[in-house]
Amino acid sequence: MQPDAVSHMWVRDEPPWPLDFVSLAALSDSFFPRIFLRRHKYVAIGTGSELREQGDRHVFGNVRAVNYRNGYFDQSAEIWSADAQLLASTHQLVYYRE
Repeated sequence: MQPDAVSHMWVRDEPPWPLDFVSLAALSDSFFPRIFLRRHKYVAIGTGSELREQGDRHVFGNVRAVNYRNGYFDQSAEIWSADAQLLASTHQLVYYRE
């Protein structure tokens, strides 16, 4: 088992295409699932959360930002169920103008 699941790579559309928001979204989903690196074998995977048990109860949001510069900031967040189960996570780069 690998001690971590970190990879560094350059990616782009093939055939090459000027980066737009559709391309950026597709590239954001291009990374090899980390579980395959940790276990060195293929296992059944899927993205998503079990929402049935949550019902109409409140969810808990946890959000933070670290870098603010040149009109941009980063923002990371998690959404947790009432039973302390991670439902979703996000990391965004946000533009702002003062």
